Amino acid sequence: MTMPHGEPGAGDEAYRHWLRSQNEAEAAQDSLFASDSDRDEVCRRLASAFSEGRITSTELDERTTQALAARTHGDLDAALRGLTVPMAAAPPVLPASFGYAPPAAPARSGVNPRMVFWIVCFFMAPSLLTGLSSQGPTGLLPVVVIGPILYLVYRRLYPRS
Repeated sequence: MTMPHGEPGAGDEAYRHWLRSQNEAEAAQDSLFASDSDRDEVCRRLASAFSEGRITSTELDERTTQALAARTHGDLDAALRGLTVPMAAAPPVLPASFGYAPPAAPARSGVNPRMVFWIVCFFMAPSLLTGLSSQGPTGLLPVVVIGPILYLVYRRLYPRS
């Protein structure tokens, strides 16, 4: 098998791997069992195609019978063949070997909470350090109150993985 442009190249193996993975994903999707709501959706699409004049009443009866008897999504796609794109009731099953991860959520605009945390720590550090070196009970107040709060905020912003 060669690339679509006709000449064999370095991407042939990657293309074959991609094509094989796509076929496996489609086969896995087609073998999933169909639900009653999936069958109802196909029947609605068939009725819509009939009302638009794309199929005859005989075809409507045959395809509706086929859709109601369907057990898998592949059977439902067969009932819709030639009318619309195959229905996508479930997300495609991707092979595990690809290590696919959905794209990361876009970064939030605005104030970065981690940056605010470190700025607060920078300005609170002298107070905490002088509280540790003071002899009186009021000197420990920043250490006893603000220290644990900063630790909890730190754990919230930087969770352990």
